[in-house]
Amino acid sequence: MKALAVKNTGVEGPGSLAVYLEKKGCEITYADLEKGDKLPPSPEGYSLVMFMGGPMNVYEEDKYPFLRDELKFIERCLLNGTKMVGFCLGAQMFARALGAKVKKNHKKEIGWFDLRLTDDGAGEPLLKGLPKKFNVFQWHGDTFDIPAGAKLLASSELCANQAFVYRTALGLQFHLEVEGERDVREWSELYIDELKRERGDKGMELILSETRRGMPGLRPIAQRFYDNLYGWITEK
Repeated sequence: MKALAVKNTGVEGPGSLAVYLEKKGCEITYADLEKGDKLPPSPEGYSLVMFMGGPMNVYEEDKYPFLRDELKFIERCLLNGTKMVGFCLGAQMFARALGAKVKKNHKKEIGWFDLRLTDDGAGEPLLKGLPKKFNVFQWHGDTFDIPAGAKLLASSELCANQAFVYRTALGLQFHLEVEGERDVREWSELYIDELKRERGDKGMELILSETRRGMPGLRPIAQRFYDNLYGWITEK
């Protein structure tokens, strides 16, 4: 089995999902678009394509030209019926490819926030076994409308549209793939100005404390989701 991880920035990779897939014998190819890596001409041969997060916005194609190529590749995946999962920016790119609006959320979510599954989310096989309410790591300022024909799967108090599924595309605004405190510290150091604006001068201390509390609960949820995802990509 082969998977492709599309990275928009070096620091944001598939994390614990890559660890899980590699243990299953999956061969993962990486395309770091910010560093100039090119996407393959076709998604043929990949059982799963993962589209990761990044600090850019989907509508910043002039500043980040690779976003145009990424959008076209997502459209090819949709036409091909390739199974995809998008985290944060990746989910926003899915929404844009499907004709939905991506815009500023009324409030940034940076840190750990409660998420609630919708009725469709509770009945979605990809989220089977997940609790109705759970705490997740977030780092985003934009949000997306739910594309026509897609199902809204999850919401939070500050951001109504947190997850959707459309045929072979699953978009998650939140970060189940984060591995732990090291990841969060690395992101926090890179995005320290934004973190301080949103969380104050003690933002780093606060978010790392939240991570130490939140990770023990997130790991089994991520594991269950990965089991569901693996079943989905290997089903005949």
